[in-house]
Amino acid sequence: MERRFDLEELRRLARDLASRREHAYAEVQGEVEMMKASLRERAAAIADRERELADLEQRLTEHGLAAEIAKAQRLAAEAEAERSLAAAERERLDEREQQIRRVEKELAALRVELAERPPTRRPPATVRQKELDAREAALDEREAALEARLRAIGGDTMELSFSDGLAALAQPDRN
Repeated sequence: MERRFDLEELRRLARDLASRREHAYAEVQGEVEMMKASLRERAAAIADRERELADLEQRLTEHGLAAEIAKAQRLAAEAEAERSLAAAERERLDEREQQIRRVEKELAALRVELAERPPTRRPPATVRQKELDAREAALDEREAALEARLRAIGGDTMELSFSDGLAALAQPDRN
């Protein structure tokens, strides 16, 4: 009967872990979609500025005005700055997606490891408590390392939900 309980507990933990991973992934995907929309808006603004520049260049050829040349050069510089900014933002978005994939792979590996762990017979309460204390300390260390890694990759939005999930996993089930 204890073996069945451990297997059910393992399945519950695996479902909980999968649910949390899906929630974190959905949250990050929302951010990614917002960033993509922002990039599209900037690309449209760049296209508008390029059209303005073409119009100014045409008027310049027709009228030969020096003020129009200065304005066209300024608009060209602004369009180039916008293009550079959009390219840098796209690069950051790509890096963020790669970092998200790495974290997802790590979570999947942890879930597989948890699912493959064989059920064990529970030792007496005092030995079990020592074992739980050691596991909790190890999980605290792992949690701190993962939180540091998330901060390093700029995962501030995921940090709360992810650290809450890790904290919940670190707490032994008292039932």
